[in-house]
Amino acid sequence: MPDIGGLQLLPETRKRIEVNVPGQNKFLIFSFVFILVVLSIYVVIRFYQNSLEQASASIDGQLATIERSRDKASEDKLINLSKQLATINPLLAGHLIWSDAFTKVQSLTLPQIQYETLDTNFDSKKFLFKALAASYTTVAKQIAAFYSSDAFTDVALDKVSSQPSGRVEFTLELSFDPSKFLLEAPSK
Repeated sequence: MPDIGGLQLLPETRKRIEVNVPGQNKFLIFSFVFILVVLSIYVVIRFYQNSLEQASASIDGQLATIERSRDKASEDKLINLSKQLATINPLLAGHLIWSDAFTKVQSLTLPQIQYETLDTNFDSKKFLFKALAASYTTVAKQIAAFYSSDAFTDVALDKVSSQPSGRVEFTLELSFDPSKFLLEAPSK
């Protein structure tokens, strides 16, 4: 059949016309890859967000459990005690330990000395003794014993008299260094 006006209806005689446009499929592939990357990033971020939310919920649960187990009354008492101790510690640091002072006096007292009276005065930082000794030499040795200690700053012999029994009665004023007998400050 002849070609009538350029129209050909028979399939075997028809020619296929192909038009190649460079890069036509590359844009489509790039778009799919970009969408896949964005979707994968979104999925990873959502997964990470969910794991963080679960961890946060777990920690919140643990905190709530700890909060329920707290004893507020005991905590308030402990806080109050801590404040009281903070107030008392400076007072204790300046407290004279009389047992240490008396132990020191006793350790320095000679066996031939017998105390009749003992008076202490923290304000004047003095011990006042009235005692009996075997002899004047014993009194002198006792004074020397008190001078040998760094805890005592001065020894003053006020009165010495001889008794009919042969013993010597004397009055001794002993000044002491209070810092040697103070309670040690608590370590922090």
